Amino acid sequence: MNRFFLLFALGIVFTACSKMDDKPGHANDSLLAKPMTTEPTPPIISKDTSSGLIIDQSSFRTPEHEALLQRFQPIEVARVYHAFKEIRKPGITEDQINKFIKEKKITLDELKAILEEGDLHGWGKR
Repeated sequence: MNRFFLLFALGIVFTACSKMDDKPGHANDSLLAKPMTTEPTPPIISKDTSSGLIIDQSSFRTPEHEALLQRFQPIEVARVYHAFKEIRKPGITEDQINKFIKEKKITLDELKAILEEGDLHGWGKR
């Protein structure tokens, strides 16, 4: 009985101390390698009761997304998106990403926001 507890305790210690080989990755790293695919959703049409205007819900972005894109003009977003399109493929290295970010003087989060914006507008399909 004592041998069972000893072996059981050693097994627990062994599994608890096992080396973790997986590197924790970023949540949106796949965005850097391939375009984001979105399911076509039926348009949500809402009408502003005070003015009678129709509001297109598909054009709304989160405040965080808007804040990241605030310093860019639309033409700059398109230029960065299309410039990154040449190296955007599976197997892209961190060195390539860091070099691109330094050249364009943007952050990784801004790059991800630009890629999301371009993918939502369908620029990757052209």
